[in-house]
Amino acid sequence: MRSDNTTRLPTLGNSNKLVCVDGVWRQASQASGIDYSDGHEEESILHETLTQANNLAWNSPELAGPYRSWAQEYHLSPLRANLLRGLRLPEAGRVLEVGAGCGAVTRFLGDHGFTVDAVEGSASRARLAHARCAGLDNVSIISADFHRLQFPEETYDLVLFIGVLEYAQRFAADGLSSRDAVIRMLTRATQALSANGKIIIAIENRLGAKYLSGWPEDHLGMPWSGVAGYPVGSAADAGIRTFDKTEWNDIFRELQLKHRSFFPLPDYKLPEAFISEDGHDAPGASAIYGRYVSVNRTPAPKSLAPARLQQNALYRAGLLSSCADSFGIVVSRSDDGLDGLMPHDWIVFGASAGGTDPGLCIKSGANAASKFTRFNENDRPITLPHGEPLYQYWLKCAMAGVTQDEFSKFVAGHLRRAIQIGLQPPGWCLMASEDGELASEIFPWPSEGDPPSGIDNQLWATSVLDEFFDFAQSDIESRVDLGSWEGVAGLKQQILHCLSNFSADAVAWAGNFDAAIYWASGEAFSEEQKSAYRSSGQGREVLTFNLPESVRADMRLRFDPSDQETGPKTVTVKLESMLLFAAQDASGVDLMPALKRVGVDACNQCELKPTADGVSLIIRGNDPWVVIDLASLGLPSHLRLERVEAHLDWGS
Repeated sequence: MRSDNTTRLPTLGNSNKLVCVDGVWRQASQASGIDYSDGHEEESILHETLTQANNLAWNSPELAGPYRSWAQEYHLSPLRANLLRGLRLPEAGRVLEVGAGCGAVTRFLGDHGFTVDAVEGSASRARLAHARCAGLDNVSIISADFHRLQFPEETYDLVLFIGVLEYAQRFAADGLSSRDAVIRMLTRATQALSANGKIIIAIENRLGAKYLSGWPEDHLGMPWSGVAGYPVGSAADAGIRTFDKTEWNDIFRELQLKHRSFFPLPDYKLPEAFISEDGHDAPGASAIYGRYVSVNRTPAPKSLAPARLQQNALYRAGLLSSCADSFGIVVSRSDDGLDGLMPHDWIVFGASAGGTDPGLCIKSGANAASKFTRFNENDRPITLPHGEPLYQYWLKCAMAGVTQDEFSKFVAGHLRRAIQIGLQPPGWCLMASEDGELASEIFPWPSEGDPPSGIDNQLWATSVLDEFFDFAQSDIESRVDLGSWEGVAGLKQQILHCLSNFSADAVAWAGNFDAAIYWASGEAFSEEQKSAYRSSGQGREVLTFNLPESVRADMRLRFDPSDQETGPKTVTVKLESMLLFAAQDASGVDLMPALKRVGVDACNQCELKPTADGVSLIIRGNDPWVVIDLASLGLPSHLRLERVEAHLDWGS
């Protein structure tokens, strides 16, 4: 696919009189294209960068930054290609890319074997796209106005409008409304589609979460202009407009087209993650959109409103499809043409902007995650923790009316518990359980790598707080009742002061040990018949012990709450509930009555004291256990058991 010049006659060349000048095709009779530019200085820097690069591939590390401006990042970043990496695209089909810009997505398509007609109205940008696609003889760059070209019917497998349709009215010559201009462009694109062809659209959402928080509209730099509907006669009436979910549904209904949406996060411009239309409530999805939050793409200041808090509140309420900052939309003539197009519920694309490192994903309908390795069906499952990112939980608490002292002690308590149990990964990996406790499991973000070993506790806590305030500072500073809060710097120091002042007695008995369930049909229990769970020994937690198919309802179970030495002290934990689940049984069998009946002979190094709302376990050694005879429950002996869930409160 590589040659010295990208001068292949475009597929649309048979429908138009084209000439090739310095590798770029244009209409022989066309005097000029459209007037759209990032400025002479920016384009000169882009040209110099591209012509000096040894590697022009879509994921070239030479083009992965750092960047000196937004224009350079947008036109060079390998993140641009993530918009398409989550879709199952046809193999090496024919593509019409409308508004190719400087060729970042064009290069991705060319590198993956597609035959590409890349149309760009700006002559200077078309030259840059030609430079980016140097050496690809399956890519043709056409510098022309979309509206002046004729397209061969039923030809292209894909037609792309990436960051284009918001400008439909501005570059329509005959005064159409924005909506009618979009319909006309989509109509022409549909006529050019092959029988199973698809249109891919990427565009901002008029009612995106950041706009609903008062952030400036990306194109106009003014807050509320899109939310207000771009009223005629106002400064927002500039021939540029985006659309909301309902408006898109109406457009596709009028055109008798079918569509599916996906949501690139934080937006379509530089996507780091992808959530499909059906993936908003998949396991782990709340952690994905909780991290990849809104980004301001304008030089105008952001509104002093808690945008990150509001965004996550909207998404957690099920409004991602209506309030995502950007839409990705795939359009087809029939629903059949859209089946299987999005094989993942969500994807995190990984640490490397160029996609050289595997990311993390969850396949459609799956319960466990896996590495994102391009639709590999044999990926090893990765268990995801329940809860939400700790940073997001801290932000919610900060905005919920607590005092600075209360908040400082609360955050320091989480950090203390993490240090106690040896849980010191990068901060984004930390999770809060549903009851607000520090979760003992971390979220396996691909971008974080392995947790460092031997890190100084104070340095680790400082790095976690720095990252939290980088995420949450604008929201915290938007509090209208900030009152005596001393700002971020003072708050950070107070948290660290609280952390250093916890007494030795408070950390005398730490968690990070194994709890276990054993099973036996005779008298003796053994390590070969054991299911263990790593316990934090802190706050409330749910221990889930998965049992093999060989465990039956006529066996005995032994519950070991810990394997940690207590020294001369006793440790009390409340067992709030314990449930035994058989296969295909969602309700479970309550084991608490049986526990309350066990005698002293059924216990070792622990004492059981029944209470009105559970059982208190008083632990006096490193090998405490209690035996439960399942036969006393009267369950069918052939019943196959699936798991045991124990709900404990270590703080009681």
